[in-house]
Amino acid sequence: MTDTFDIKLFYTTHNNLKSKTFKIEKNTSIQDFIIMFDIQGIVKMKDFDIGVFGKIKNSDYIIKPNDRLELYRKIIADPKIRRKNIAKSNS
Repeated sequence: MTDTFDIKLFYTTHNNLKSKTFKIEKNTSIQDFIIMFDIQGIVKMKDFDIGVFGKIKNSDYIIKPNDRLELYRKIIADPKIRRKNIAKSNS
């Protein structure tokens, strides 16, 4: 049995969905993955979360084979407040 496996990271740039495949070793945490492959440099973001199949994970989460890693940008405006402000300006 091999000690490495492929993992895919999905992220967006300029509203386009992109993915990149990485070969990682067993027992690699999300934090190790970010550092090892300079994820901040690849996606050109400093502040983000990483999740697996739509659920945000802590940096100590151990990546498993067949996990779908997804990168999430931090929300800069509360969507409810934004919609309320748009509604006020349209009335």
